[in-house]
Amino acid sequence: MKLAKKIISIMLTGAFLLSLSSCELISKTEEGKLKEAVAKINGHTITKAEYLKRFETKKAQIQAFYGSDFFEKKENENYVTQIKQDLLENMINEVLLVKRAEELKVVPDEKTIQDEVNKNIEESKKTLGGEDKFNKTLSDLKITLEDYKAYIRNQVIIEKLYDHITKDVKVTEDEIKKYYNENIYDYTEKPNKMNVSHILVKTQDEANKVKAELDKGVKFEEVAKKYSQDPGSKDKGGNLGDIYYNDKNYDKDFMANAIALPVGKISGPVKTQFGYHIIKVNSKEEYKQIPLEKVKGDIEKKLIDDKKEQAFEQELNNLRKKAKIKIYYERL
Repeated sequence: MKLAKKIISIMLTGAFLLSLSSCELISKTEEGKLKEAVAKINGHTITKAEYLKRFETKKAQIQAFYGSDFFEKKENENYVTQIKQDLLENMINEVLLVKRAEELKVVPDEKTIQDEVNKNIEESKKTLGGEDKFNKTLSDLKITLEDYKAYIRNQVIIEKLYDHITKDVKVTEDEIKKYYNENIYDYTEKPNKMNVSHILVKTQDEANKVKAELDKGVKFEEVAKKYSQDPGSKDKGGNLGDIYYNDKNYDKDFMANAIALPVGKISGPVKTQFGYHIIKVNSKEEYKQIPLEKVKGDIEKKLIDDKKEQAFEQELNNLRKKAKIKIYYERL
């Protein structure tokens, strides 16, 4: 509110200021705060009250796993902030996706939606062990049945949108073969594994020095304890324990060299993102490869699912880029 002209009387000015003061008092009440927007998406408003409903449910879920004092602990402050922001981002995505489904006219008729909602509820009751346990779960999660139905309703609509966006996704024979060859160790009769030791140093010169000592017959364990800069394995004589061939937690170059190394042999310097390794394979368990034809269907399904996820994510990214979104993180 602004004064249109300076000639307005002092009495009117006083009345105006009084009205401003009253508005400010109302906005500071709890009821007023609950009506505040925490996000605006293309004209649609998510209020603090709507957000808090979802947050209370999320909070109850986390407390069930990590304890009732999780949100009060000082060391969890950053994590809690991230939880709050991620939840709001998900609500924004929900608004965008439901609106997109409406635009594309893929929202099911009301009867179909209600049938799906009721089906979900009945399945949940069965899974949880009956209606009483279902109702108790809702109570524990601080969510009413009506709010739960509203949430499931949106999920039904979003699933229909997902089906529409991804209906033409396919994979080729070449893509299946490529994936099989690049993930060959996922398809053995039993998981291949090896017991590996290593010595990690920073430079190639240091690695050459380590290798020279090993070539002279000094025990691998002694050299590892003396030179290795890997705190997790140094005191164990460099032993990393059993590693599965398809373990993605290890550097690719490290794994490729270890797999290729015969049992009992010691490698030359192997460069990775962490430095230079001298590797020794202590033992191996290797099994026959499963032919592509036997796992082709599984690979095809995985690749299709992955492509669908990517297509849907791209659709959401495009919606967010085009949307006018204003977020009030300070109000969470």
